[in-house]
Amino acid sequence: FATVKKMPFMLDNREFVFRQIWSTEEGKSFVAFEPVDFEADYGAVLRTTRGFTRGFWVIEDLPTRGGAKQCRVTFVNQVDVGGSIPTWVMDKKMPEALSIVQEAIDEFRQDDRID
Repeated sequence: FATVKKMPFMLDNREFVFRQIWSTEEGKSFVAFEPVDFEADYGAVLRTTRGFTRGFWVIEDLPTRGGAKQCRVTFVNQVDVGGSIPTWVMDKKMPEALSIVQEAIDEFRQDDRID
């Protein structure tokens, strides 16, 4: 998997290339990701700086509560954005990078079904 994250003017965009590994066992799913040395073809020449990311997701079934299925999600991520980036840029970009966690919460929220 390859993705390019847009950075503000005067900074190179950041490219991340990694592979994902999925596994399941009774009541649990695991997704691990790690960087790979691969040249992605975007159909154009991009000026990017290569960053690296590694981490994992663990999704565990929990007992049903109020008639609704429950699960616990653990997300661990280490990122090296490559090169130097000013603190103010990271302060702006970090909430965007972590938005995947909030999107998952919003997608699966069932508060209206549970007391």
